[in-house]
Amino acid sequence: MCQPQRFAQPCLALLLLFMAGTLVSARPQPQRNLQHIAVIENDAWEQSLPQHFQNPFYKTPRVRELLAKSSWFGPGEEVVYDRQAEKIPRMEIYNVLSHAGLIPRRRFF
Repeated sequence: MCQPQRFAQPCLALLLLFMAGTLVSARPQPQRNLQHIAVIENDAWEQSLPQHFQNPFYKTPRVRELLAKSSWFGPGEEVVYDRQAEKIPRMEIYNVLSHAGLIPRRRFF
């Protein structure tokens, strides 16, 4: 028959190991900045606008919370640091849109 003292020490060690792991995982991790640089620049630009141009809707705490929640990463999504769309020259975008008839063509080009 097994004696309780024989299993007490390994169980205690496992319990302490589990508690230590829980404490380490509960520590606040250094938060990485997941915002794209374009988002940060746009936010700084919007903050520099005069008060009458700023939309008070986005300053409501509930709206800010819901917008942040809706932008969480879903399954299969990941952070994008290098956007391929930003590498397309603006003149090329203009040419495509103007040739498609979506924007008027400029005569001085």
